[in-house]
Amino acid sequence: MSPGAPVVVFEGVRARDSAGEEGRPRGGLSGLSMALGPGVHAVLGAPEDGTLALAEVLAGRAAPLAGRALVAGRDPFRSAATRARIGVLAAAPELPDGASVAACMSVALRARGAPASGAAALLEPLGVAPLLARRRASLSFSEARAVELALALGVPRPLLLCLVEPFADVAVPSPEPVRERLRALAAASACVVLVTSSTVDASALADRIHVLDRGVVARTEPGAGERLAAAPGAAPPGAGRPEVELHVLVHERAPDAPGARALAAALASAPAVRAGAWEQGPVDASSMLRIRAADREAAALAILDAAAREDVTLIAISSPAPSMHDVRAATALHLGAARPHRPFGAPAVPGAAPRPGAPQGPFAVAAFDAPAPLGPAAPAGVPPAAPAGVPPAAPSDVAAGGRIGTDPPGANGSPLTAETGRHDGG
Repeated sequence: MSPGAPVVVFEGVRARDSAGEEGRPRGGLSGLSMALGPGVHAVLGAPEDGTLALAEVLAGRAAPLAGRALVAGRDPFRSAATRARIGVLAAAPELPDGASVAACMSVALRARGAPASGAAALLEPLGVAPLLARRRASLSFSEARAVELALALGVPRPLLLCLVEPFADVAVPSPEPVRERLRALAAASACVVLVTSSTVDASALADRIHVLDRGVVARTEPGAGERLAAAPGAAPPGAGRPEVELHVLVHERAPDAPGARALAAALASAPAVRAGAWEQGPVDASSMLRIRAADREAAALAILDAAAREDVTLIAISSPAPSMHDVRAATALHLGAARPHRPFGAPAVPGAAPRPGAPQGPFAVAAFDAPAPLGPAAPAGVPPAAPAGVPPAAPSDVAAGGRIGTDPPGANGSPLTAETGRHDGG
């Protein structure tokens, strides 16, 4: 393989996984084409999007139904030598036969031409060396995956590592040794593919994030993850970066002490804050503010300054990772903008006759629900949800939340109405 050449090449690959009940497929690939070079790549999606089908083809466990899949220029399904240089962590444990973990690992190591005595050296860096003395049948699901992960990370001269959810359902005490090993392998020219539905895992490690949507890569974003919840090109004109969200926990010290309401009022005029919402908690507990801003650092400084001026006690300021719901909604917006629309029933080829009886009018398909607006109003008589880790308050102790700042203009260009927080209808 020449320097700079892609490690993984997919050309019009169609495939189906076998992860459903009785071997039926849960998802598949529909004409996927992509090229991945050395580095850490995250394929973000759900099994229904074809993530498991992609993993099976990458690992050489299944052949494409159509198209071509190559690893270092060879078909991994047909080349045993190529499969020997691919580290695999499957969705379900697939340890070799053996009565004990030591026996299972011995089989795998001998197949690689490595001494069986190297098993402990693979388990120790992950903190799971005690598993070596266990019986294979005694391992839990996550413990068996931990052993498989150690074997995958120890593949000699790896070309590719294909890991399905390596940080979920894996009995490893800390993820950091895994991350360090993956970064080292990527730096040594291996292609590391993380197949995951976690935006947190994708953002924390990947150089590039590829969003898989119904069998094709719909978007590719930098690994920082800031754009995952925003459709490409969807930032307002003149904005240097996509909008970010901050969560602020405020301690409600006493009935007459400044709290979330005072902080929300102070931030309403802060230039760094675009919009926000707040939910009032009971006394001697915490309230939550959710802030939208163009710049995370500037917004955090504005929050700290306002808290100092108003004598508000802050518990924490955090920046939540986007959920898969956010990513799907943004991807739907991107696909809707990228795909040309035509009236329902209109011919696909210009100049052709329309379908007889086809109704006229705009043709639009909502692929996903829109993301929930920031600070949704609770139904009448239902108190807002308490922040994570805070016990829910009694209905009589919770005041109505509110919104600060202004939202971006609506679809028709008019500004959306914003309210300030208020207590008891005041």
